[in-house]
Amino acid sequence: MSIEQLNLSAFYLLNVPDNASAFMMNYAIFIAHDLIYILLFIFILCWLRGSSTTKKYIFKAFIFTFFSLSIGEILSLAFNTPRPFVMDVGQTLIAHSPTGSFPSNHMAIFSSIAFSYYFSARRDIGRLLLAVAWLVAWSRVYVGVHFPIDMLGGFFIAWAVNYSGLNVWNKYKEQIMAWVMAIYQKIFRLFIEKGIIK
Repeated sequence: MSIEQLNLSAFYLLNVPDNASAFMMNYAIFIAHDLIYILLFIFILCWLRGSSTTKKYIFKAFIFTFFSLSIGEILSLAFNTPRPFVMDVGQTLIAHSPTGSFPSNHMAIFSSIAFSYYFSARRDIGRLLLAVAWLVAWSRVYVGVHFPIDMLGGFFIAWAVNYSGLNVWNKYKEQIMAWVMAIYQKIFRLFIEKGIIK
């Protein structure tokens, strides 16, 4: 069986079935579409109220996710692989523009954040976020906007970026954070002095 056939078979196995319940469809839509906004809100809240160590973890996740997404966008433009609904394959539960399917940006984001914690002293958070990343992977295929191979692509890009950039981060993280915090404290000085944020 070729990779294309295996990918298509896995898609049909994971895509929403005809007899799917309303609960399962709504659950998958929530994970596929809305969970990323909740994650963003949590990170903003943790940044504004968290310690310097918390901010360091968050900024590390931001940096590595930025590079993962950038590589993903380049590959998406280069391959320009069609999404399932463009090929009239399976069922689609959410609207999506017909951009390149490979790799998945959602998977790159969630996996990169997860690996940024996994390759740190907070491996426990990393493990939890990796589980969340694969839940997102399932949901994006379930709702019909990605193929399974798109998820694997996003996952391995995130792993490669985090693994290859770890030594550079560890070497320069104190200088980077000193610069970032100086800018942050200057912009939000009034709110920090009032104790609204940290």
